[in-house]
Amino acid sequence: MTQINIGNKIRELRKKKGVTQEALASVLLVSPQAISKWEMGLTYPDMEMIPVLAGYFEVSLDILFDYDVKEMKAKIQKIIDGAGEYFFDDTQKFVEIIQSALQEYPGNEELLAALLNAYEYTLRDQNDLTHLDEMIELSQKIITESNDFIRVCNAKDIQAAAYLKKDEYAKAKEVLESLPLDYNIRYEAMAFRLSGRDKQEGAIWSRCHHLQGLYQACMEEGNSWFFMDKHPEVTFRDYTPADYIPEALKCYRKGLRVLTTFLLADYYDDPADQYLWDGMQTFHWSFHQCIAACHKRLGNTEDCEQEIAEAYRLISVVWKDFEENREQYMEYFNRYLREYGLGEYVR
Repeated sequence: MTQINIGNKIRELRKKKGVTQEALASVLLVSPQAISKWEMGLTYPDMEMIPVLAGYFEVSLDILFDYDVKEMKAKIQKIIDGAGEYFFDDTQKFVEIIQSALQEYPGNEELLAALLNAYEYTLRDQNDLTHLDEMIELSQKIITESNDFIRVCNAKDIQAAAYLKKDEYAKAKEVLESLPLDYNIRYEAMAFRLSGRDKQEGAIWSRCHHLQGLYQACMEEGNSWFFMDKHPEVTFRDYTPADYIPEALKCYRKGLRVLTTFLLADYYDDPADQYLWDGMQTFHWSFHQCIAACHKRLGNTEDCEQEIAEAYRLISVVWKDFEENREQYMEYFNRYLREYGLGEYVR
């Protein structure tokens, strides 16, 4: 067990402050004999006295208790890392090591999370149903007490898995629906854990999230190549426009292929209705603008003009109110053209 050396610490802090046992006793309204017993480790201060002592010596409670949190965390991480070599091949030994560590560090969040992960693995890999109630209890403790966002989300996912194995589908769904929408966490978990329409809903929304992230990433990667010469201090030294503009073109074309693969052309004839959400339209025509910009930098005038024409065709048909708000849309359209060195579109 971790030793508490508060008596030694009180003596150390008292001497550092330059006060006698009698002077300290007078401030705390206790007897000098009480101070002496504390410092010898024969007794401990009452709980209500602890914050008073910390305030008097102007230290944190960790320091007063001579308790090195960083050192403790390092020891715990070393235990978890050492046990990790057994996680897959001998999970029971991993569990035993973590349980033993919990005897010394009861309630430690890192150890509880490690134990919970081990139970989830044996449930998933071996269909081990012996720890379901403990999994629910452990995960709830983490959910309730932890300030670690990722750890809480993981605990909720594992708790739902345990409920599902107990045939408590409604509880599992309720837990997963409490996951945040940020980063697609909720829908990925629903798609992985649930079934039927719930699984389908999660999968559809998860697909949309990943799709958007993928074509946006292609756009940003393309931009990193296209605007390389604007930031010579972070460029690859031996690269020239003849090298990096073709790389930008590849990225833009990949992004365009990703986006158009998921258009709803099989369901709707009207181009304005083929997009999964508002915003896809903008990326659709702006990819063509980016490709046009690459062709211009490479000297492919005809290809450049064709891509700009296609970008214009798209913006004019994918917004149903285009003709009514042409000036507004074209201002936005031309701003992108100027940004990529293409001037303005004149029709």
